[in-house]
Amino acid sequence: MASIPSPILFDILVRLPIKTLARFKALNKLCRSFITDPDFIYAHFKSGAKKANDLCLLLSCIEHHRNLNSVIHFLTVRNVDDGFAVVEYSAPVSFDFYQVLPSCNGLVCFYGLHGGLHVCNPGSKDIVRLPDIDAEGFRSLSCGFGFDEMSGKFKVINFLEPQESDLFMDNNLKSSKFRIEIFTMGNNSWRTIKCHPCFSFLHHEPPVFAGGFFYWITADSNPAGPPRFSIVSFDIGNENFEAISPPEAVSEKNWYNLYLVELRGELCLVDLDYELDQDRKKMDIWMFKGNNNWVQATIVHQSEAIDTTRPVAFNGEEILLHGFIRGKGHYFNIYNLQTGCFREVRIQGIPSGFFQASHHVESLFPVEH
Repeated sequence: MASIPSPILFDILVRLPIKTLARFKALNKLCRSFITDPDFIYAHFKSGAKKANDLCLLLSCIEHHRNLNSVIHFLTVRNVDDGFAVVEYSAPVSFDFYQVLPSCNGLVCFYGLHGGLHVCNPGSKDIVRLPDIDAEGFRSLSCGFGFDEMSGKFKVINFLEPQESDLFMDNNLKSSKFRIEIFTMGNNSWRTIKCHPCFSFLHHEPPVFAGGFFYWITADSNPAGPPRFSIVSFDIGNENFEAISPPEAVSEKNWYNLYLVELRGELCLVDLDYELDQDRKKMDIWMFKGNNNWVQATIVHQSEAIDTTRPVAFNGEEILLHGFIRGKGHYFNIYNLQTGCFREVRIQGIPSGFFQASHHVESLFPVEH
């Protein structure tokens, strides 16, 4: 293998799957030096992202044991039409209730209700626990996880509020004491980001990461009606904040009926105000195209409410929905935007009915403090 020119060897290795590369890494020092090189890792991920099925999923479910320990199981579904989930990695953790964030460039971040923030690569089976934040008197509201293309680093954003904060406290008062901490993987320390109160984080729903930005919904008090809401963007690279206007059609709605998701690398605003008429229910998905330009897609069901479902993947024509639709009877359903038809997806091998799902592309990105 040493006689193979380096550019040709690079081109061969970058096309191979993760598990094959793991075996090659143990073969000799030359292969290992290639496979662990940051430029190779990024090129391999980009190659895999281009070839990956848009409906490839990562599922996570938590198993609690009597000895007060827990295990988070990560399963992959290579193609939802193949219908089988395979356990990739089972991470032992302390007993807690965990929020698992969507997969980002092959890595997954999850955190417990009582602390303990972890990042793992289910493909390589590597995991680290991040250091605790020195924030006496504050509690964590939520976290986000994303990748900075400029630095080639993963970042965790953590939203905190004073421990004495009341859920029913006036938003202006809560936001004045609002705090944001950033952790850059590889730097092994947290740092505080200055944030204007108008960009406050108001609830426990994690921010959405899409296209190099974290997004979340914020709102101002409005004596004349529901609080006026806007969308905050935080650039993961230059760490600047910006306000984004929502689609005009939903700008006067109560923000409690809206939530944000990432589909195919784009920010989407989902409207759960689903009553279309007496016989039909709907879900509006507004896709953000930049410069306050939103494109609407609508999912219509003829009889049953679909407000308990969430869109988790999109391949340009079909949207994969995770959740229960009465009359369908399965955890996953696919809606075709062209035909307006649903089709059920049956996936075997899921150990629990309670799990989280996100689009996933495997990667060699290392997990580091």
